[in-house]
Amino acid sequence: MDKRVLIIAVVILSFIGGQVIAQDFAPVGTAVAQFLEIGIGARATALGEAYTSLANDAGSAFWNPAGLAAVQQRSFYTAFTSWPAEISIGGFAFAMNFGNIGTFAISSTYLMTGDMEITTIANPEGTGEMFGISNFAVGLSYARYMTDHLAIGITTKLVREKYFDSGYYSWALDLGTIYHTHFHGLTLGMSILHFAPEVRFSGDYIDYSDKRSLDVNKPKNFETYSLPINFRFGVSFDLLNTEKNKITTSVDMIHPNNNLEQYNFGIEYCFNKMFFFRSGYRFNTDEGGFALGTGLKFNLFGSELAALDYSFTDLGVLKYIHRVSLGFSF
Repeated sequence: MDKRVLIIAVVILSFIGGQVIAQDFAPVGTAVAQFLEIGIGARATALGEAYTSLANDAGSAFWNPAGLAAVQQRSFYTAFTSWPAEISIGGFAFAMNFGNIGTFAISSTYLMTGDMEITTIANPEGTGEMFGISNFAVGLSYARYMTDHLAIGITTKLVREKYFDSGYYSWALDLGTIYHTHFHGLTLGMSILHFAPEVRFSGDYIDYSDKRSLDVNKPKNFETYSLPINFRFGVSFDLLNTEKNKITTSVDMIHPNNNLEQYNFGIEYCFNKMFFFRSGYRFNTDEGGFALGTGLKFNLFGSELAALDYSFTDLGVLKYIHRVSLGFSF
């Protein structure tokens, strides 16, 4: 039974992934909502974002919704990142398992900036008016185990992006599967993220590079753009698994619709199911790639299990990024 379900899931995801690959987009600069591509969570980013097959808590909503099926009762997750240029990025998720029905979750990601002064052609030094950016996505997820090997998940979400007086709302879907072989921790994961129709920013603009547009003072409408659709395939495997020591490696292959293929690698060492040390690398990126992190799991208020994670990632010319995330299982 689980083999038939797995084949169906692979066919569906491969078909959608093929549609992503087949879209006639230039490799770079052709997608909006770039904040959706910034990794949420310290554990995932410390592993070089090789996380598609490892997702197993409420934070799975940001990487592979099928991972939500692993939530035993309730799981809460929150993460924060301080980005360059006074940009704040973060997210939260809450998941609850309803037994044989499956797991439901809500999640949200956001990007916010400080106030910036408006500049124009006539006033390049600033008009005195200020504006800020507040982009977000809010999602509702469902996941369940179809068998003891295979989990599936889906997220439908609302995406909002706005810059001063121009913006848009759009819906998007995330789909995912995770297959546990139960052989030395070998796990396969697949997901497609931010699958959505093309969007168009509201309002219009003057194209100062087009003399016809400038001469007649006729504003132009914005073109349509795609969201950053990503097709991800991941594999993870336990190199060592004893009573007190565990070493897990993971690899992700990502095909985006707005860039070149990317390959991520991560490794995690766990001591006594409490202390975690992680490292990873993102290959074929424009800047940086190296990542490092730690984690701690501990009991809180008796039966509650808390996980505190930290990651350090190299972004090249943008220097270093620090992330902190906190999760609770109760």
